[in-house]
Amino acid sequence: MNPEKQPHYQVNWIDGMKINKQHFIESENAAVRNSQLAAAAQINSYNYGLLPNIGATNALELDVNLDGQNTVVVQLKHCKAITKAGYNVHITPDIAEALVKSGNSIDTSLSTKDSDGSYYVVLSVNPFERIPLGEANPDEEPVRHPFVIPQYQMHIVDENDANTDEFGAYHISLGKIDVIDGKASVNEDYIPPCTCIESHEDLKYIFSEIHTFFNVLENYNMNIIQKIYQKKQTNDMARMVMTISQAVVQYLGGMLPDYRLTASGQSPIHMISKIMSLSRVIKNNIDVYVGTGKEELLNYLSDWCDLNQGAFENVLIEMIELNYQHNDINKSLLYVSNFTKLMASLFKKLNELDYIGKKSDSNIFVKEEVIAKPEVKKRRSFLLD
Repeated sequence: MNPEKQPHYQVNWIDGMKINKQHFIESENAAVRNSQLAAAAQINSYNYGLLPNIGATNALELDVNLDGQNTVVVQLKHCKAITKAGYNVHITPDIAEALVKSGNSIDTSLSTKDSDGSYYVVLSVNPFERIPLGEANPDEEPVRHPFVIPQYQMHIVDENDANTDEFGAYHISLGKIDVIDGKASVNEDYIPPCTCIESHEDLKYIFSEIHTFFNVLENYNMNIIQKIYQKKQTNDMARMVMTISQAVVQYLGGMLPDYRLTASGQSPIHMISKIMSLSRVIKNNIDVYVGTGKEELLNYLSDWCDLNQGAFENVLIEMIELNYQHNDINKSLLYVSNFTKLMASLFKKLNELDYIGKKSDSNIFVKEEVIAKPEVKKRRSFLLD
């Protein structure tokens, strides 16, 4: 039965009524439900997931093993998270070990035979079904486990059967497995949904990389503006580049303090949206010259990036129109990496020029490593290699 369809009302306690354990269970279920509703009021599609884990590297630990029978076995060892509907997930190594001893280990398996593709590892929690836990008190009758925890289950879901949202109110994606030619491997670059950047070590590193990118870009554009003024450049190309650089400096000047002080405590979508806004600022300030020099400007900029005009503009458009997927954050970061590397390269070269308007000596060609999606292992880099 779907727990959402079963009401959990508070017990009507009256003097003299006969009571049993079910009354207390119903009362506890009502409390759990009310707590969930209160938490859900603060949760949206972009701020559920792993919680910041004070004192540990990550809020998640998964063991993935491949046995001799072409079977992948996934076991959960540690997880602190909140589902999209506000249900708490709290699994410590001690709890995981106790569940293994009691025959209730949180694990699942996948046969890799004829199963090429990508698969999500998904955890479900049912707070209204309980698993007894703990050592029994020898002096207590009847003998019982002293505590209970919610019922947890692991699932393997084919990526093709998943949409861009989470699987349900009680579910959270924790990992990703790739099977190629019958051989399974853990997708090391997969980042599960996180409540904030502080929830995952990879996100904290990426936050720092992007912060550095913003600072470098601000410095490059400031230097470009200063050179144009100092050398009194008045040609059309210098004027158009000046428009872009001034807009970038103005945007970064207003955004950077907020990014540095608050972004790490917010959902990853806030970090990515700032990159999307930067891309829009650059494209808008190119588009203002439609019919009065846009084509020449695009050719000039793409020439210094060793790209053709269409490829350069596509990188901007892809970033502007990015569809953020919270249960697979790395998909968005691939586009972010493409954009930040390209912009860092472009403005670095413009910054090194003595005069804006000078043509590159090289021929324009399509640089495949910029346009094509990079290999997953390279997605950690957001600056120039």
